[in-house]
Amino acid sequence: MTATPDNDARDNATAWLATIRELVANLQAAYDADARDGAQDAIDAAQTAIHEAPLSVEVRSGWYQPGAAFGPDTAPEEYRILLTWGGPAAQIAGNLDAYGQPDTARLEYQDWGTPWTARPLTDEEREDVLTFAQAFYYGE
Repeated sequence: MTATPDNDARDNATAWLATIRELVANLQAAYDADARDGAQDAIDAAQTAIHEAPLSVEVRSGWYQPGAAFGPDTAPEEYRILLTWGGPAAQIAGNLDAYGQPDTARLEYQDWGTPWTARPLTDEEREDVLTFAQAFYYGE
């Protein structure tokens, strides 16, 4: 296989997927241990590891007709978790439900001059990426 920017970006996203899945597995193991032993410290450590992984967490609202009411009561509709930037870059993006929690998650990658491209995910991978995204707070 010849190295190309697209391959590098896809490989970066694949490496992040492995990291995300490991972080989610650690969080689940901590919850399981807490159910048995009351090990809140392990949950805190697993959540901290997830919160420290991305470069940024951002939200935005949807499209509005000019002149329509837009103000502090307008809730965000989409989120983005930037994992790496530049070339290559990786992010998780998706929609927020009525309660401000992610209900979809896509792992995307790009390199200089290329559009964001969704990395195909299995159902299990998509569930882990969504669980990772749900570990963040998207309100004010």
